Amino acid sequence: MRLRIYDPVVLALDLRHRRFGYAVFQGHRTLLEWGQRVYPAVGEAERDLAQRRIAKLLDGFVPDLILLKQERWDRGHTDHHLSNPLAALQTEAQRHGVPIRLIPESSVRSAFAVFGCRTKHEIAATLASLFPELLRSLPPPRKTWQAEHPRMTGFDAVALGIAYWHRESDHIVVDRGR
Repeated sequence: MRLRIYDPVVLALDLRHRRFGYAVFQGHRTLLEWGQRVYPAVGEAERDLAQRRIAKLLDGFVPDLILLKQERWDRGHTDHHLSNPLAALQTEAQRHGVPIRLIPESSVRSAFAVFGCRTKHEIAATLASLFPELLRSLPPPRKTWQAEHPRMTGFDAVALGIAYWHRESDHIVVDRGR
């Protein structure tokens, strides 16, 4: 693990159509805030609302880095449902001078493989054990015929942040004495 003089603030985003999940970390142990933001609009209105919500996060937490899944970035250039939120993110990141780092889904999966997690719900349950403040928001396991629970975007963002810290430090350090 590398020695750091300060713990950087990292904003992890899980962009979706008309909503995004977010998680703000200060270092690898402190989850400052997490949740979901909805922007029920389409077209230019969708971009404007997404941009305002992203700007509010960037103004409030002043992150050193923004994390985004590589697959969302790649799909955002061809999928019209993701192009507006992605454009809003790029505009605000550039305006605030915050770099965007792309993390592949395989890194998220491998970061949680050490815990024996294979499904998104297992990852979410592991996150709830690492960060007890997430426990009350843990959705029930999804049946194959059900749509994904809306709160999973927040859990996906937290998982993305943990995957980043896992890659940065080669292991996850958990303080069990909280």
